[in-house]
Parts: sequence; structure tokens; C-alpha cells
Amino acid sequence: MSAVVAQTLHVFGLRSHVANNIFYFDEQIIIFPSGNHCVKYNVDQKWQKFIPGSFWLLYRGQI
Repeated sequence: MSAVVAQTLHVFGLRSHVANNIFYFDEQIIIFPSGNHCVKYNVDQKWQKFIPGSFWLLYRGQI
């Protein structure tokens, strides 16, 4: 039996309680938190890449 793997394709939304929640990486790329991930979004080519996050590690000061 083969294993099923879930993969994130698109994320819509924004963590509004995070101050200064949009980071302009360069002219085409922005990075913003969404859920438990950060999203790296290219506004010209319209692609998203996901940076997995862990609130628990951040909370404990390990990141």
C-alpha cells in the first residue's frame, strides 16, 4: 500500500495580528505569514513557495 502525502498548493489569508506582516524581499517577491507557514509570493510570475513554521519552536525561543 502506498502512502498518501498532502502538499500545500495555494494559501489565501494573512495573519492580521502580526505587526508589519508583509516583508518586501525584492521588487517582485513578498513574504508574509499565513497560518503556521510563511508564504514567499512572486507578484510578477504569480507563484507561491511555502516556508514551514512552528509556533512552538518560536515560542520557546529556538528559532
